[in-house]
Amino acid sequence: MNVLGFVSALVRGRRGPQGAADDLATPTLLLSDFEVSRAIGVSVEGVRAPGVRPRPGRWETAYHPLRGGERLLQATVLAGRTGRAVLRAHRRRGKPLSHAGDLAYCGDGWVLGRRGDIVVLLRQHDREGWRVIGGLPWLLATALDRVPTLTNA
Repeated sequence: MNVLGFVSALVRGRRGPQGAADDLATPTLLLSDFEVSRAIGVSVEGVRAPGVRPRPGRWETAYHPLRGGERLLQATVLAGRTGRAVLRAHRRRGKPLSHAGDLAYCGDGWVLGRRGDIVVLLRQHDREGWRVIGGLPWLLATALDRVPTLTNA
């Protein structure tokens, strides 16, 4: 099953084949470890967020330094009703952000954007571990550019 087919099925409320959600709908599809490393100035590796129970329409990846340490960034991809609820909650606290997806906002240590029915949330953790500041908007725009548009699906 290709990514466009999976996201299309996800938006319509159907699940893909067994295991497809774990394989296809992760933030690692939208952002490579290299891109995250470039945005924050530290070599990182993306792993499934610990202690987060997988749920339909929600996928999380935590980015940890390769040399060990606490997570530096958490990326969350949301779809459907969950995504809309998170977007509404963050929109009240954030400032509009241009040039990222259909709609985007930023706040203290987070950026959030939507393309179609998919919402991407990036949250900064352990600010002292970051060597580059200001890379979150670029990272969000990169992730949202990779979300397939569903107008032709």
